[in-house]
Amino acid sequence: MSDRLFRALLRLLPEDLRAGYARDIEATFRAERRDAPGRLRLTGLWVATLWDLLRSLPGQHWEVLQRDGRYAFRLMRSQPVLSAAAVVTLALGIAANVAMFAVADAVLLAPLPYGDARRVVLVEERAAEREPGNMGYLTFLDVRARSRSFETMAAASQSFATLAGGGLEPERVNGMRVSASYFDVLGVRPAIGRGFRESEDRPGPARRVAVLSDGLWRRRFGASAAVVGRSISVAGNAFTVVGVMPRGFEDLVAERMYGGAEIWFPLGYDPAADFACRTCRHLGVFGRLARQVEPGVAETDVNGVLRALQADHPTQYDRPGVRIRRLEDVFLGPVRPIVMVLWAGVAALLLVACLNVANLLLLRANERTHEMAVRAALGVTPGRLSRQLLTESLILAGLGGLTALFPAWLAVRLVAEHGPSQLPRLADAALDMRALAACCAVTAASGLLFGIIPLRQIGRRNLAPTLRGAGRQTDTRDAWRVRALLAGSSVALAALLLVFAGLLVRTMTGLLAVAPGFEAEGVVTAEVVLSGNRYSAPSPREEIAKVTRFYTEVLELLRGYPGVERASAVTTLPLGGGLDQFGLHVVGRPHANPEEAPAADRFVVQDDFFQTLRIPLVRGRLFGPRDGAGGPLVAIINRTAADEIFRGEDPLGHRVVLGPPNAAPRTIVGIVGDTRHEGLDRPAGAQVYVPHAQWAWAEGAMTLLVRGQGDMAALAGAVRQAVHSVDPDQPVSKLREYREIVATSVAARRFTSGLLAVFSITAVLLAVVGLYGTLGVMVGLRRREIGVRLALGADAASVRRMILAQGMRPAVAGLLSGLALAAVGVTGLRSLLFEVQSRDPLTFAAVAVLLLTVTAAACLGPMWRAGRVNPASALRTE
Repeated sequence: MSDRLFRALLRLLPEDLRAGYARDIEATFRAERRDAPGRLRLTGLWVATLWDLLRSLPGQHWEVLQRDGRYAFRLMRSQPVLSAAAVVTLALGIAANVAMFAVADAVLLAPLPYGDARRVVLVEERAAEREPGNMGYLTFLDVRARSRSFETMAAASQSFATLAGGGLEPERVNGMRVSASYFDVLGVRPAIGRGFRESEDRPGPARRVAVLSDGLWRRRFGASAAVVGRSISVAGNAFTVVGVMPRGFEDLVAERMYGGAEIWFPLGYDPAADFACRTCRHLGVFGRLARQVEPGVAETDVNGVLRALQADHPTQYDRPGVRIRRLEDVFLGPVRPIVMVLWAGVAALLLVACLNVANLLLLRANERTHEMAVRAALGVTPGRLSRQLLTESLILAGLGGLTALFPAWLAVRLVAEHGPSQLPRLADAALDMRALAACCAVTAASGLLFGIIPLRQIGRRNLAPTLRGAGRQTDTRDAWRVRALLAGSSVALAALLLVFAGLLVRTMTGLLAVAPGFEAEGVVTAEVVLSGNRYSAPSPREEIAKVTRFYTEVLELLRGYPGVERASAVTTLPLGGGLDQFGLHVVGRPHANPEEAPAADRFVVQDDFFQTLRIPLVRGRLFGPRDGAGGPLVAIINRTAADEIFRGEDPLGHRVVLGPPNAAPRTIVGIVGDTRHEGLDRPAGAQVYVPHAQWAWAEGAMTLLVRGQGDMAALAGAVRQAVHSVDPDQPVSKLREYREIVATSVAARRFTSGLLAVFSITAVLLAVVGLYGTLGVMVGLRRREIGVRLALGADAASVRRMILAQGMRPAVAGLLSGLALAAVGVTGLRSLLFEVQSRDPLTFAAVAVLLLTVTAAACLGPMWRAGRVNPASALRTE
């Protein structure tokens, strides 16, 4: 037993040392064991032996590694072109994978910035046949009070704030109005000060408090801790700062759902207010699940509460239900397919790179057959040869990994700065320690992957005939089969990537061909949110008049600027990301339950809105001077609303109510074309437009639209000048060209299709180069055979056909395998496709034709050289 244990320990030594000294070491140990009577001295001998072994092992293995490394570097210097090609090929694959890991780590893998984030959920109310969405305030109060599945719940809505004072220019910042428990739901506490109290989440002076983001605190208040407890001016009103959020805190709820937030205010709703009703569903509701409670259990609980509420208030609910999702699923779920598809793409690219390098190493292995045979004859064991070859492969991979660091860093930086905003936390992507660890892991895995293939080939060969000068032709045929398999596999992976990229490119082509229903080219947009006592009034009618007057004066100024063709304003910009839906009731067609009325997207617009965006008039008329505050209430609907709600009747002249059934009715005076609002891939729903001066509430937040010719920057300057001419205290934000907003709506798909196209083109180039090199090596090794064929009467054309067939067989097999893989794997792309089948015949056929063409082109060079072999020269040199 002791001898077997000692021999097992000896196997930890390097093989060179073990082969030369194992017997002597074992004999010495036996002698010392005989001279160590007694259990205590024997135990001491074992301890000393183990210590000596463990202490010397690293140095001995390091010495062997140094020898193998020096030999590997000498070998690479002797073949610089082959080594450089292998390093660059590997660097491409490794850089793409490391960059993709950094992106995936920031977007998907990093935990959400909340305490115990998996317990934080979004609670969405739904009615029959409607998508789940926001919740009314009274419903929120009842669900919070009756549900037993949550530790706490909170409601939130978007807000804006215009900050003034402190000797700085007025600044408009995005904010949120939240219930007092909002930060408790998120599991985050302010770094300075405190959050909101329940007493502050009520109407009255106590609710004039605010919590600042760290960025706003540093930018506007000089990072002074004394700001807590101090009064600041918000929209002309005094608010007390009670807290500052931690540095680096990123509220994804605010960013992804409300356009970001730098300041938070208490919600402070009065339950008796009109906008706090059960049917006024404009609040996002969030909850922190009780421990051990899953979202499905919470859904069952809240659904029971909603059924009871419907029984108590039958006209304010329509078969209500709820959908509860973890925030990580809400924010990361939609982008997970994009990241996973791209990750699969870079993995396939790395495999192609490894297969190409393996082919290069097979070429080197064929040239080193005699060297291996000599070393084997001198007593070098297969294990020692394997260690040498794997060391060479890992050093080659290490050089590839080092070379990949700069392009990976550059790629991550470019993606973080210019990637689509639909990918959350993309700006946080960086080549950090986690990415460097991933680089090391990918590098090591690549070295083992491409290194084991030539290793197995050498291990299978009978090297003895090589020393006698025989066996070369057999070796060539064996090597060709492996090289052909590797080349075919590269073609298969390239075909897979090409299919994926082709489907997404066709999707992008289809999306860009979709008419949004308006003309965005030549239009500049800008957001204005009115604030200050200047726009407050004792009555809603007076407040509406003040707000309307401001926008009317701004638009009149804009229309007088040189180069401006049209100008208008709207509350919700089509494709701008906002959503504002109201129930649409047709007068004379009452519903037993008003909640069963169809919903329509509501747009409050200024004059010239349709002309500015060139939305076509289908029938009737557009808004004009007669549709002011004193005129009859009117509305315009889109074609979809006319078709779905009136079903063949003429909508013109019908009266409709927008919002609560007791609201004032409006007469439909026009029908306009549909505009895509939620996305180019989403059909238009029912849409209703009402004049700004005739809406029931003052709409101070509007997006200005200016159509003009020439320099867009000049138009943007005109917008600022016009606004500040009417009121210099009102900031203008988000000055953009409308076409950029439309492009942003498809940015994620454009990003994915563009990267996949780059990956697939790179994979095709690598596959073609690999096939070309493989076939060229085969022609060189079979030069004697080709010479014999030509000497025996074969013509050059038949030889060329033979080489072409030999090259195309693995290419065709790889192409068919790749198309089969794509037919199975393309199901993961379905959520990213638009108006194209996942197994689109045109895409598959185009990929087949492209790959057959380029692989046939790759065979032309070796094929031509084979036909020009001189038989006499080939037979004489062999």
